[in-house]
Amino acid sequence: MQAADKSDAVVVAITRDGKTYLNTTQLPPDQLPQKVKDLLTNKLDKTVFVKSDSRARYEKVVDVVDNLRAAGVDQLGLLTEQMQEKKAGGTGAGAPAAGSPAGQ
Repeated sequence: MQAADKSDAVVVAITRDGKTYLNTTQLPPDQLPQKVKDLLTNKLDKTVFVKSDSRARYEKVVDVVDNLRAAGVDQLGLLTEQMQEKKAGGTGAGAPAAGSPAGQ
């Protein structure tokens, strides 16, 4: 989403260890509603983007979304990372991927 790349985009990130960040500031999820309201006050685009580590606990993500809804956020964008396709004939072709059993 190109809108998430804008310098004034509101992005909430959840790390694998459950820490939450509003843009670059670490905050507990229960402090998100007021801070997000303040950031969205004078903006035309009221979308908040949620970016979560794939290893983060689901409960942490739900907690963040619930807190954003409590702040009155109706437009949520969920950010994911695009999977890189394996290229045939590249370096190491034919070798098993790290962590995969050989011979399968």
